[in-house]
Amino acid sequence: MRYASLLFAMPLLIFISGCSCTSQVEREDFTSSEAREIFIDGHPESAFQENIREGEIVRGMNGDEVIASWGMPSVYLTSRLKDEERFIYYIQDREANSVLVYMLDFDEDNILYDWDIDEKRLSSYSLIGYDLPSEYYGGRPTTGKDKK
Repeated sequence: MRYASLLFAMPLLIFISGCSCTSQVEREDFTSSEAREIFIDGHPESAFQENIREGEIVRGMNGDEVIASWGMPSVYLTSRLKDEERFIYYIQDREANSVLVYMLDFDEDNILYDWDIDEKRLSSYSLIGYDLPSEYYGGRPTTGKDKK
């Protein structure tokens, strides 16, 4: 009986310890497939061609490969303390009334080493971004005065 429970617990333990809770690939459709193909044609040495083609980011990509895959970030930050950069992408989910915030971190060699995804719930607010493409906020920005 003791061995039976051990036989059940071992595969479960192996499964849990082998499960990575960190996403290895993220996919968004921030840029056109034509723009991705132009980059791939011009950079045949890239090891991430298939990821770029699919609009995916992967740890190990350089900044140019991330931009080819996802387009220009909404916000570009540089650190004053370390030689690191951060790309931030926003996308609004109108049905869920929330904004997804993707924060991508690059090391001193311009290599993507980590990212974080945060969801911001907008209880009674709307995202207004005159400098953002219309797909980020669903067309013309609205203000409280526009509501009836």
